[in-house]
Amino acid sequence: MPMRARRRPSPQRRARARAAREGVGEVLELRIGEPAHGGACVARDTSGRVVFVRHTLPGERVRARVTSVRNTLAWADAIEIVEASDDRVSAVWPQAGPSGVGGGELSHVAPPAQRRWKEHVIAGQIRRVGGEALAEAVAAIGGVRVAPAPGDGEPGDRLAHRRNRIELVIGADGAPGMHVYRGKRLIPLDSMPLSAPAIAGLGLFDNDSPWRRVWAPGERVRALSPTPGSAYVVCASGVYDADARRTGSGTLAWPVEIRGEEHIYRVRPSGFWQTHVRGAQVLAEEVLGAARAGTGGAVLELYSGAGLFTVPLARAVGEGGRLASLEGDEGAVADAADNLAPFPWAQTFIGGIDAEGVAELAGGLGCPPDVVVADPPRAGAGRRVCEGMAALGAPRLVLVSCDPAAGARDLRALTGAGYRVESLRAWDLFPHTHHVEMVAALTRA
Repeated sequence: MPMRARRRPSPQRRARARAAREGVGEVLELRIGEPAHGGACVARDTSGRVVFVRHTLPGERVRARVTSVRNTLAWADAIEIVEASDDRVSAVWPQAGPSGVGGGELSHVAPPAQRRWKEHVIAGQIRRVGGEALAEAVAAIGGVRVAPAPGDGEPGDRLAHRRNRIELVIGADGAPGMHVYRGKRLIPLDSMPLSAPAIAGLGLFDNDSPWRRVWAPGERVRALSPTPGSAYVVCASGVYDADARRTGSGTLAWPVEIRGEEHIYRVRPSGFWQTHVRGAQVLAEEVLGAARAGTGGAVLELYSGAGLFTVPLARAVGEGGRLASLEGDEGAVADAADNLAPFPWAQTFIGGIDAEGVAELAGGLGCPPDVVVADPPRAGAGRRVCEGMAALGAPRLVLVSCDPAAGARDLRALTGAGYRVESLRAWDLFPHTHHVEMVAALTRA
């Protein structure tokens, strides 16, 4: 069989690649402007080009090294702070600083200023992505305030040790690390100050760590802390407790107190769960309040995961009510079915979440839903799913969004399909990152 000749890149492609390299490494002196979605601030260089600068704060003057260039835009890391903001603090996680790992891009920002940063970004995305009509509607209900999780708002609290789940990659020498921001280079970690105390106490990053006998180079490893006193390590060879003993359980128990009542959720070690130690509680209570599901009511839930919201919603509607949930991940549906065993009136389904799937789920509910709850992934539900939700005509919709731009797009689609925003609340469940959670309640216009 004759070999095919290898095609050379076209002149246009070579020119684009050359342009992408030009200017990388250049050091600019910049005055920093407003925060942008994604964890950087906006600045302009002497030519007027927009530069997105990480590891800085509005109002600062910095020297920044260009890390990438695309068309008329550039991205840079602040490497010297010439004039510092009053909101700047010593970094909680220095290894997430310039040229460091991703996942802690705001660790140099005082916690109250992190929340103001996120409020500014949400407002900007609602206006730019959602449109003027949505921005005016949100302003009419008081705008958006980003609240701290319970216990996170104390003065002077640096918000370390809040993550009950961390993900690591094992290097060739057996040392755990994380990838450089938007890169393939693996950086060995010397600590992880954002991890929950039980995870921090495992000794994962010690040079003589016993965990190096458990995992292998190249593996992706997860450390979990379902309760303040417990920690587990999940790797290819199994699930291990804090003493590096393999456990035989296929699920881990995550206790969550919701409105004064404790719920125990069983979730696969590889499954999704909220990262903040109080995140599950915050969102479950917020969704339950926004849904206003009453005894005998009918609830439709999309992207239901392991049943975090499904369980309290099923309890709220009671034995005379109806609940149907839809999720695309088979393992999550299995977890949800176990968690909902005490509530036989709640049905869990696995399937693709699209307009047709929404209509089919509603048909199986047996009556019109009183409320539809949706917690889509970071990309959002999308226009067609939102239109499918609106077509059901439920008196209330509840939308959970973990990305301001995607949330704004979904809200625009829902308000365009006949709903109005009744409330929009946001929570800082990802301290030291640009991520934020929003919960919106909508009613028929």
